[in-house]
Amino acid sequence: MFIYACLVLPILAVTQASDWVAVFLIGLAGAAHQAWSANLFTTTSDIFPKRAVASLVGIGGMAGSLGGIAFPLYTGKLLDQFKASGNVTGGYAVLFGICGSAYLLAFAVNHALSPKFEPVTLND
Repeated sequence: MFIYACLVLPILAVTQASDWVAVFLIGLAGAAHQAWSANLFTTTSDIFPKRAVASLVGIGGMAGSLGGIAFPLYTGKLLDQFKASGNVTGGYAVLFGICGSAYLLAFAVNHALSPKFEPVTLND
């Protein structure tokens, strides 16, 4: 998963790239996101017992939905501020920076919570 997190990082250069290079970088980040996502769901089912997987995926889906509500609101306010200052590209650079580094942060949190990725036993 660390490799996929690192493959998203080149998106930081997208605001300075030519059109086709930007398309490639965004495509690379999209592919790395899909690989990350598939492995994240698999990790959940590998670590937790069957009876807990649906609940955990549901909680993760809820967190993702809340982020899906909040992030566009933050994006709009951020881009409005940068547009008012005459530097919209700077606003996009900040957004791509957040998106590019989010995977490394998530990897660090995953590793901190489960450093050996050993199966969890739940008490009944």
